[in-house]
Amino acid sequence: MINILIAEDNNDVRVSLVNILKTDPELCFIGEADNGFQAVHLAKTLLPDLILMDIMLPGLDGLQAAKQIKQFCAVQERNMKILILSTFYDDDFVLKSQEYGIDGYLLKGLDFDKLASAIKNTCNGLVTLDRVIYEKQNRLTSGTNNSFRLSMLNKTEISILRLIVKGKKNSQIAAELFLSEGTVRNYVSRMLAKLGCKTSRDLTVFGIRAGL
Repeated sequence: MINILIAEDNNDVRVSLVNILKTDPELCFIGEADNGFQAVHLAKTLLPDLILMDIMLPGLDGLQAAKQIKQFCAVQERNMKILILSTFYDDDFVLKSQEYGIDGYLLKGLDFDKLASAIKNTCNGLVTLDRVIYEKQNRLTSGTNNSFRLSMLNKTEISILRLIVKGKKNSQIAAELFLSEGTVRNYVSRMLAKLGCKTSRDLTVFGIRAGL
């Protein structure tokens, strides 16, 4: 039996998730939270096997709540799984979820069988990613490894990529590297082509994965 806590601020979504869980004898709903602070409190008191966590929670967002719960688990040596259930894909959210040790990231709207399977797979130690997220990350890392792809960049491009990872804008990068803003834009365009990325956000994802 898998004991599950739901952290979701939308009452209709919570009710729907509870009803779904009740149809599978292996899944047991044990509590619900409508904000991040309550999610952390209930996680510590109810000690569920898995938490279905929305990101956009009031008070304390789902990612920060998940981070606190994972820190609690580390101290208490507990193996509590957290599965993000979000309405949309965002590279920054996915990266933070991985940084915080969250066990999976799914988009809302998937059918019962897939949700139940994702819950069970997560509890069995698998990292669970929505197909849309998996395919995007696979495109960013397909073909050659990150070290080889990084070797395709020259020193200036690597310097620019490091600053992109830090969240710097083109104007800030230009000032720091004593380049014109137009030159920075040209470098970024070439980097996108070299690495097979579509946006600056994709460059950020690649840079983080490459250890910059």
